[in-house]
Amino acid sequence: MWHGRCYIPHPDDKFFYHVVTDDGGFDWRPREAHSRYKVARDGDHLVTTFQCDLCCFRNLQHRDPLPDLPKDNLLLCVIRRAQLDALWGREPQTVESTLRAAHSMMSQWQKVDLPPQFPPLGPFPVCDSLGLGVAVAMLLKSLEPGRYSPKYQQFETVRKLRAGFSNLYMASSEGASCLRTIGGDKAKHQLTYLPTQSQWFERFSQGCVRRMGQEVRQDWAIPLPVLHGLMDLL
Repeated sequence: MWHGRCYIPHPDDKFFYHVVTDDGGFDWRPREAHSRYKVARDGDHLVTTFQCDLCCFRNLQHRDPLPDLPKDNLLLCVIRRAQLDALWGREPQTVESTLRAAHSMMSQWQKVDLPPQFPPLGPFPVCDSLGLGVAVAMLLKSLEPGRYSPKYQQFETVRKLRAGFSNLYMASSEGASCLRTIGGDKAKHQLTYLPTQSQWFERFSQGCVRRMGQEVRQDWAIPLPVLHGLMDLL
């Protein structure tokens, strides 16, 4: 088991953390908000699917990491970031309430010597069934220079990799053979094993966009002289 406060970012973590400031550049967040996306919480594994970093590495590479290989160290760093983003897809109040409910049920079952009735939290198959590989690609893509910043790319840019993977998966033999459709000609619902539609990946996307923020730069208004020139050309 992991102790929540011990699960922190990798020492080589260089990912962007968005900080909301006022017009003067001052950070007015409460003290407890400074640890957001930088530490896990007790009970996270009861709300969001969790596997240790070593298991995640084995699911992707089908081997153990080599300590002297820089690429393996980078992958472990990105896996830790993806895990923390997924865990922070849920707010602390939700995690705390779930943990309290679990403790309460345990105490009630102990009164009648009833074994815990929780479903098993593992093990998972040795494969990438949650979309971790796509999450790794998105996080690595975010480290490249972007249009608005030379240090990182916006979430709206990196999320396109998810759409690209979905299209490729649906065109593959695996995606085409497992696809099932419910509905008629006008309204349809599709059932698929697409990894990027897993609940873990949804939590990862929510936590990632909250950590990175979204910078929107609207187009400038057209000045009147330019508008008059356009009218003259028309």
